[in-house]
Amino acid sequence: MSEDIFRQDLFSTDDEGRVRLIAGYCKESDNWTFPRYLADPVSFTDDVEERFLSPTGILHSFTVVRRSMPEFKVPYVLALVDFPEGVRVMAQVETEDPDSLEFGEEMAVTIGVIKMAPDGTDVKSYKFIPARECS
Repeated sequence: MSEDIFRQDLFSTDDEGRVRLIAGYCKESDNWTFPRYLADPVSFTDDVEERFLSPTGILHSFTVVRRSMPEFKVPYVLALVDFPEGVRVMAQVETEDPDSLEFGEEMAVTIGVIKMAPDGTDVKSYKFIPARECS
């Protein structure tokens, strides 16, 4: 089966081959947003540039979703990860063992299947993965 990419504008790979989230940064207010906003919500300026968030963040919270819409294979883990820039991002977690996740652990960004399209193709996007599983 073929695959589709959802919101490819939100992530890319850096020079080291790591998947990174693309955020917005405003120099005037030193404020970060994800996704990138057209105008900074602190200073109201439209001088917002694209920058990568740090390659890892800290697991703030998560839940295991056991019932969902038909296009989502259950169970899956949905998490909130705090990045050093002050941005909290929600995404699915790529892990075979949800019980091994711990609040406060380091999480990296990866690309994986998030759902199935109506025609049965895999839809991929950014996901989190425990940094300990990236080696």
